[in-house]
Amino acid sequence: MYPVLFEIAGFQIRTYGVLVLLGFLTGVWFAKENLKKFGISENKVWDSAIWAMIFGIVGSRLFFVIQHWEYYRLNFWEIFAIWHGGMTFYGVLFGALPVLWYINRERWNFWAVLDSAIPGITLGIAIGRWGCFFNGCCYGKPTDLPFGVIFPEGSEPYIEFGGVPIHPSQLYESFGDALLFLLYIILLKKFGLVKPGLVGSLALIFTPFVRFLVDFTRHYEPNAYLFNLPLTFNQWIALFLMVLGVILLFRINAKTHKAT
Repeated sequence: MYPVLFEIAGFQIRTYGVLVLLGFLTGVWFAKENLKKFGISENKVWDSAIWAMIFGIVGSRLFFVIQHWEYYRLNFWEIFAIWHGGMTFYGVLFGALPVLWYINRERWNFWAVLDSAIPGITLGIAIGRWGCFFNGCCYGKPTDLPFGVIFPEGSEPYIEFGGVPIHPSQLYESFGDALLFLLYIILLKKFGLVKPGLVGSLALIFTPFVRFLVDFTRHYEPNAYLFNLPLTFNQWIALFLMVLGVILLFRINAKTHKAT
């Protein structure tokens, strides 16, 4: 655990914020490079990305606060302390709202934007999860596996479980998304122009599937589980996105067959 990267005149530069920002910048850079072939300018990509970041931060923080309301109702001002960590992946979907507005205003090709953005978004999540690990948030349940990690005294995982090994759930998701990033890059190069929407549809299946599996190892408060089932709110969203991805995949394949 390494929550503070360094200090300048008493001002802390936190590892979580640096890695999340690095993930965002890396994701936008990949999207920008991929969208060049569709004639979309770099400036417009950055404009939409900045608004996506703002909406994404608000949405992801809001979802996290809702899931951990028992803590935040007693520590209200901590809601705004995002540098302490605590954002949900699916809340970032709010960041899609300004991008959809740009797509409509600029008449961009929706599938081109989706396919081009997916690899960068996936890599950005993989990088950002290391920020969660160093910050000590989004941690896992106790485990007897040899790669369990013990967080230091005073950290949130230590307060919750003491000095017992827990799943490095943050790193599970990071490694899974890093592998998916490589897969999406390969698919984009091979099918990006031939089957628009293929990469985006598969990403709606595979990326949530990784999160669905990882959530079985993560620690959640009891109110995160819905319908008296051992599935979290995030897992239900993952299932919804996977179904949506399968539907889109069938529609894209049907269009491709009609075209041929």
